[in-house]
Amino acid sequence: LFSAFSLVFLCLILVLPLLLIDGLILYVGDVAFASLVGCLAFLLCFYLASLLISVIFDGVMRALGGLFKRPISNVLFAVANFLVSLSVLLWMDLYADSITISFATKVVLVSVHTLLFYLIHQSSDSTKASEVNESHDPVVKEALRLLENEDPVTCVEKLSLRFPDRPKKDIIRIVHRLHSN
Repeated sequence: LFSAFSLVFLCLILVLPLLLIDGLILYVGDVAFASLVGCLAFLLCFYLASLLISVIFDGVMRALGGLFKRPISNVLFAVANFLVSLSVLLWMDLYADSITISFATKVVLVSVHTLLFYLIHQSSDSTKASEVNESHDPVVKEALRLLENEDPVTCVEKLSLRFPDRPKKDIIRIVHRLHSN
């Protein structure tokens, strides 16, 4: 029961900002809906369907992304995400009788989603770039060498003595990450 509650709470924390943004767009846009609960259910179904279909297209786009340079592949990812989300929303609107959304509002809604996912995609690319730069760090190289024969605590102690200019918190983070892998 506790883990189920935690999972629901975590999902709510992740989805709530998106629901608030979409709620504002629907409030400002030309939208008619029978009940607030129906509108929330429509949005949650849109998120779930869009997520499931985007997972497939994301894999295809990542595979094709290697053929293009980074900026072009990011733009292609955004365009594909926009088209997939718009098609999901148009398809859902065909079968949902409790809510009526104008085409302009659909485009704004999908554009905001595309922008958010594009920024998340950019963020993951920059995180990967920082991990690649970190692999050339002498602390990482030394930690890898020490972890072959030493336990993590001894490794942190030796690295702290060898690299006194690095904060111990960074060394602990590096050793923990390397030891976990």
